[in-house]
Parts: sequence; structure tokens; C-alpha cells
Amino acid sequence: MVKFCPECGGDLKMDSSTRNFICKSCGLYASRDKIEELKDKSQISSSESRQRTHDDYLDWWQSSKKEKQRN
Repeated sequence: MVKFCPECGGDLKMDSSTRNFICKSCGLYASRDKIEELKDKSQISSSESRQRTHDDYLDWWQSSKKEKQRN
């Protein structure tokens, strides 16, 4: 069961008449399929962000080592 909004992390409540979810915080109104799709996109962008941060750190680390070797 979907409990949290993929956009803001707020509480989701189901509208029983339309079978869609409504976020109490940001007002997102979407079907279960759309919520799952947004959650998947969020997870993918999060892992890409972590990878970029990791790559940036490695670049910094390698450049600092090279600078130390020159001195």
C-alpha cells in the first residue's frame, strides 16, 4: 500500500469514489500506477545523484593526490 507522496513525502489518502490518491501536503492527485511511476523515477534520480556525488569525490581525491605528489 502506498503511504507517502513521492513528490514531498506527505501523507497520501485514497479517494474511494475515484480510486485515486491525494497528498495532504502538496495536493498531488494521481492513480496508484502514476504514484508508482513517480516513485520509480525518484529512486532512479536519487541513485544517479549518488553516483555523480561519488564520481565528483573521486575526481577531487585523485586531483589532490596528484597535487601532493608534485610538491
